[in-house]
Amino acid sequence: MSPLLLVTLLLLSLTHPCSAQIRINPRHFGMSEGEIRILLQATLQLFPPPENQQLPPLFISHHPDGPITLFERTPRGEIAIQLSSKNRYHAQFIYQFAHELTHIRCGLNPSQHQNKWLEESLCETASLFALRKLSSHWEKNAPNPTLQKYRTHLADYAQKVLNTRHHLTVSTAPAFYQKHRDTLHQNPTNRPLNGAFTTLFLPHLEAHPRQWKHLIPLPQHQELSLTQFLNTWQNALPSHNHSLPKKIQDLLFPTQVHSK
Repeated sequence: MSPLLLVTLLLLSLTHPCSAQIRINPRHFGMSEGEIRILLQATLQLFPPPENQQLPPLFISHHPDGPITLFERTPRGEIAIQLSSKNRYHAQFIYQFAHELTHIRCGLNPSQHQNKWLEESLCETASLFALRKLSSHWEKNAPNPTLQKYRTHLADYAQKVLNTRHHLTVSTAPAFYQKHRDTLHQNPTNRPLNGAFTTLFLPHLEAHPRQWKHLIPLPQHQELSLTQFLNTWQNALPSHNHSLPKKIQDLLFPTQVHSK
């Protein structure tokens, strides 16, 4: 490991104490363990956990069938994340890791309830948020010159994804949800549909990035309506006047009164 890379990793560990303990198997990634760790830490710092909480240890490895987060822990008690990106395709690597990281933050529950699509949409939002945020941040604060030069590819990758999504607005989102509600309930990983809500959530979370702290294990009850789901999520948070679940409810049900 080069001295510059060692110093970079040390600074990351000192300035971002909330980062999880990470074990990496670098085989088949086409990158060194140090290069991989820089990308992981840079992404992690964008999504600090709620106060007094920390992510469990993570084990990162490559698998051609990824990306996926396994429900079963490793023998060391780690959460195993398998990514398929390789050969320094940094944009795809960050995109995949941010998505899987958000599943972990949402509770990593295998149950398939009717509101699971919202978790998928938040995962997609996190991926694009990370790409755009790091592209901007690395203009002057990149971990190394190589990533500073690469940063424009992050924004380009995010834009290519957004160009494939139906763009929602505050005025069109409620009707879009009502129209596609049954399909979302039945197929939560329908990316064109859950990805459409990303175009609505992304600008809000870019303007209010601290609301990523409101990601906690989400309700898993099959019988909950989306309004009940959001209220249950909200009630599990410390008192927040401006919380992420309240904002989502405002966007999708603008005429409803929030439950106390």
